[in-house]
Amino acid sequence: MAILRDRDIASLQATDRKTLYDTGIAPGSARDFARRLRLILPAGWFPAYRGDEVEDAPILQALLTGFGAVLASIWSLMCFVRRQTRMGTTDDAFLEMAAADFFGPSGMVRLNLEKDTHFRRRMVSSFVAPLNTRAAVSEAVRRLSGAAPRIIEPGNVHDCGAWCQVGGYGASRTRYGARQGGQFFLEVYPKLPVEQRALHAAIKATKASGVIAWIRMQA
Repeated sequence: MAILRDRDIASLQATDRKTLYDTGIAPGSARDFARRLRLILPAGWFPAYRGDEVEDAPILQALLTGFGAVLASIWSLMCFVRRQTRMGTTDDAFLEMAAADFFGPSGMVRLNLEKDTHFRRRMVSSFVAPLNTRAAVSEAVRRLSGAAPRIIEPGNVHDCGAWCQVGGYGASRTRYGARQGGQFFLEVYPKLPVEQRALHAAIKATKASGVIAWIRMQA
């Protein structure tokens, strides 16, 4: 790395008296592309290239820098598009598009003011999260609200009790059940701020298809 020098060939220093070094032209910049174009021009057509600082063909350099600006914009766009093709680097609206591709339009929604890092972490964890079971629904709600919900299945004696049994009908926190399946009740007591639409989306993506979930969320 060369030392930056002034016209008197004295080394340049920063305000803290540290020597300044020339880090070179930034790859992919307009100057970088202009230099590349300059180096592939046929020999003898223009003065030999001796660097940007001592260019003997300033008009040619200005023209090539204009071409370089266009190529730099294309290069920047290519780098941006490349980042959007990987889950670990995609961001902004493209992250939400990825969520729609993987989970459907309403399967994974971004929370209010949720940052890309947190939203991406929720998406990645949902890729391998268990589905369809009671434990899966409970864990999905816990990740979102910060607290495990209370799940009541009408056909589950542990949730609804039974006649002539300790903890049966009439006991504290029990419910009357039913023999018909295909539905369950969910009582959510969030410890974290959670949007209702996000909660519904998480439950819809986790529960078994065709099963009805009745939700009550404590304010």
